[in-house]
Amino acid sequence: METKDRKRRFINNECNHIYQRTVNGFLIFYDREDYLVSYMILSVMARKYNVTLLKICFMIDHIHMLIDAPSREIMAAFMRDYSSVFIHEYNISIGRSGQMLHKSYGSAPKKGEKKTRSTIIYIGNNPVEKKLCIRAEDYRWNFLKYFVDDCPFSVRISLAESSRPLRRCIKIVKSTSKSNAYLNYTRLRDMFGTLSESEQEYLTDYMIMSYFPFDKDRLLSYYEDWNQMVEAMHSTAGSEHDIKEVFSSGSDRIYDEMVRYVKDEKKIWPVRSVTVLPFEQKMILFNELRIHTGAAPYEIKKFLHLK
Repeated sequence: METKDRKRRFINNECNHIYQRTVNGFLIFYDREDYLVSYMILSVMARKYNVTLLKICFMIDHIHMLIDAPSREIMAAFMRDYSSVFIHEYNISIGRSGQMLHKSYGSAPKKGEKKTRSTIIYIGNNPVEKKLCIRAEDYRWNFLKYFVDDCPFSVRISLAESSRPLRRCIKIVKSTSKSNAYLNYTRLRDMFGTLSESEQEYLTDYMIMSYFPFDKDRLLSYYEDWNQMVEAMHSTAGSEHDIKEVFSSGSDRIYDEMVRYVKDEKKIWPVRSVTVLPFEQKMILFNELRIHTGAAPYEIKKFLHLK
């Protein structure tokens, strides 16, 4: 049965495409910590509300999800709690206040296999469209490779031969995910700070698999198998006509360049703390980013949260 109010349609037992954008189109995801905290909170809230997640894609300034919620009210509560908890953790990690995500999110029910498949492809190809990767599955925060490989972006490390800090971190992740709790920024920073680069990559994969929230069988039921799904993403962009998404032309790779400059040259960490710099310092950094990265003024404003 389809229900709707002035803003939102909902169809029972059908998938809904969720689109949530940042306030003013500002960046929200700067580095691994941001993606992981958001991902873990989503996973925890999905379990809490019995929401089925089929697809997630985190972009620098917006989020796409394909979900199946028991009711429109539960879908709203799931999104409300995810947004409020994530932004609370984000804010206290850098001493800021205020909203980062729009309270109102876009949603559109997808009735029938054809529309659902098109939406899956559309969501999966977001990072391809923004030149973050050549193939959809190569973008880590698309989570596609985790459907067929539990260690796709790192070298597998045998626990018997791993360092004591890595074993400690894995024990913490295992215990926390089992309790349906998430790790906040402070815990992540403490954990990653004890590990080598290869161990950090392995722990990231381990965290993603430990909190893996997706209904793999249901997602792949729309295709013959995983290979057919990604081949479909390679051959077509998919479509979305039911949600008013804000589009910006150009590549998002320039933001990776700015992140590297801020982290490596300016030694600002965490990178998201650029959002709370005094205005005078932001303007100095604005000029440096123009010179050293070649970013356009509107891209730097987006990066530094300058209106």
